[in-house]
Amino acid sequence: MMMTVQGRKPAISCAGWTFGRGHLPFPRDRELMWSVISDILDNHGGSVLVLAHHNADIDAVATSLILKWAFPWVRLGAFRSISQAGKKLLSYFGEEMEIDPSLDGVSLMIIIDSSSPMQVLEGDTSEWPRYHVIDHHPDHSHWGDGAYVDDSMGACVEIALQMAMLTNSPLTDDMAVTAIAGIIADTGKYRFARPVDLEVTSFLLSGSGISMEDVMLVIEGEEYFDASKKIAQLKAMRRLRFRKVADQVVAASRVNSFEAAACRVLLVAGADVAFVAAEKKDEIRVSARAKPHILRLGVHLGHFMERIGSATGNQGGGHDGAAGLNGSGDPDRVLMLCMEEMDALLREKMGIPPESGRSRSGRGSRKRENRR
Repeated sequence: MMMTVQGRKPAISCAGWTFGRGHLPFPRDRELMWSVISDILDNHGGSVLVLAHHNADIDAVATSLILKWAFPWVRLGAFRSISQAGKKLLSYFGEEMEIDPSLDGVSLMIIIDSSSPMQVLEGDTSEWPRYHVIDHHPDHSHWGDGAYVDDSMGACVEIALQMAMLTNSPLTDDMAVTAIAGIIADTGKYRFARPVDLEVTSFLLSGSGISMEDVMLVIEGEEYFDASKKIAQLKAMRRLRFRKVADQVVAASRVNSFEAAACRVLLVAGADVAFVAAEKKDEIRVSARAKPHILRLGVHLGHFMERIGSATGNQGGGHDGAAGLNGSGDPDRVLMLCMEEMDALLREKMGIPPESGRSRSGRGSRKRENRR
């Protein structure tokens, strides 16, 4: 079928969607994507659960919503918790996600935006219902073969859009707003965006009736007036500790909430790499961010935080410039390990000899951090 979106050249499209260069990109593996879609359709009368990772972020929630609108019979769930930003997106559209949903009666799970089983469920995967994995993170050795992974996408929601298009779901304004919100969130407000992310955003804006102002209203809302968030960011600065590696600054801090926002503030304030931990009851969360020039050195925060997670008995992972860790333990100890290991990694990447008396694992003499 040949159709056009007003103002664009003809391309392969249907139901308001367009595939091709400058539009929505073709699926990396159409056969594998179709197998996932067919499985969801075949379970129309059963119980299909779309399951997101621990502390589901905007991209995870956006991916879930797109799949829910394309396949209205699916249930939405998240492991353990949903981020505040994710809750805001759900609330805006009047949708809900179950926390730790029951698997009783579930015939099929669609696990989204998760690079490891530990991010979505506990227990042996052999005891889970049948499942498919949809993700955009590069490392999927934990899942084995069969996962649909497209790491050329800056956000998982872009894969969900492709699935929606293949089912002839109409492109609605709600879909466009949600998808762009997911892209903005997972690319650091386009700081780490790739050409495909900008092309998809442009297509969604021109192919729908929305504006960027509509999207930012959903993402930010009354955020600028949120006193709790402002206080968290100020406390992050007050509790700041940092160390220098040549001309690079590695910073860390603690807050009670809004750790991701506080982490971004540390970068704006001058840090090149930042780690911020938050502790709630028996759970800790650590957010990690890095500036683009750090990534060009060969640093990948997702891989880095996965190693920190393994070393502390927790689960870590994420993208090259934005990653995190969830689990338990002493947040100060985890932050110290993050700083020490990043110190060693930067020295390795820049060809700087390690500190005397200090090993790669962080044992030995400890460099005194600067504190504010």
